[in-house]
Amino acid sequence: MVFFQGHTITMMTAFARPARLVAPFVSFMFAAAAAHSQQLPSGSPNDVIISQGGVSVTMQDIDAYAQKIPEGDRVGFFDNPKRIESVLMSLLLTKQLAAEARAQKIDQEVLVQKEMSQSADDVLARADMEHFRKSLTPPNFENLAKEYYVAHKSEFLVPGTINVKHVLVSNKERSEDEAKARIAEVESAAKSNPEQFDALVEKYSDDPSKSENHGLMEDAGSSKYVPPFVEAAKALKKPGQISPPVKTQFGYHVLKLVEHNPDVQRTFAEAHDELVAKLRTEFLDRQVADHMAQKRNQPIDANPDLVAAVRTRFLPAGAELPSEKAAELNAETLKKNIDPNEQKRRSENGQH
Repeated sequence: MVFFQGHTITMMTAFARPARLVAPFVSFMFAAAAAHSQQLPSGSPNDVIISQGGVSVTMQDIDAYAQKIPEGDRVGFFDNPKRIESVLMSLLLTKQLAAEARAQKIDQEVLVQKEMSQSADDVLARADMEHFRKSLTPPNFENLAKEYYVAHKSEFLVPGTINVKHVLVSNKERSEDEAKARIAEVESAAKSNPEQFDALVEKYSDDPSKSENHGLMEDAGSSKYVPPFVEAAKALKKPGQISPPVKTQFGYHVLKLVEHNPDVQRTFAEAHDELVAKLRTEFLDRQVADHMAQKRNQPIDANPDLVAAVRTRFLPAGAELPSEKAAELNAETLKKNIDPNEQKRRSENGQH
């Protein structure tokens, strides 16, 4: 499989020939192509890119393969020689195996033909939805975008950053009274001489990361930190300001504000393109969802007996369905856990 920006493209790489037999030739091809990248032709659909074992991969094959990849991701997907090599070799192998199957008349087997038909249905269904999506004419979103911006201004607020330094006094290996006395000592020294806070970090802090960050906690107002720590950081307004001791699950902290950048409201002009794109995507997604819902909500005519028969269609003779076996096990477990007197009462009443 090839993973690309959250999309999975399945290829028969499990059957690929050893890389040592293919890589030198393919690597040579890509090296030559890279050397003449400015003169490369775009290629017509029937142009053969590569051949092996009596089959060929054409540009049209690549175009068809690309339909599996979202349109906006195709440039990035193919901007990778190794990935192109993998796709080409996979397509070649698939074509060779398919040719072998046809030669053995495997393609004429009933279930194989039905599976091929289902695959064709999958392709056509995807193509139909893409065609429907492209046929839609989105409205002008200018007025709607302005209304949305005014009603949801908080969505376009860029949170300010808060950077602090802190001293942590752990209460894991000392009593609460000892921890409180030690953090009070830190607070007093810090408020008396804020410029010496770094020295207090080195002397008092139990934070194991202090050797790397020297007590600096960046973006301290974010959800990366526990709520009491965040609240204490947000309460500091002027650089150099020292917080009172604050308790968290890690112990007691004293914070010194290093930098507090205010929130910034993005203007409508700054958010315009992003907002219009968002509204357009939401419109198209709703239309597609409604179109599919119309298909799903049409009347269904089903044979209940045959629907039920699907459940046991692949059950070996004499075997028991997993759900029935689990129900029996649960019943046995419940029976074992019932009080003996309750078991006797149920037995007398004909209950199980």
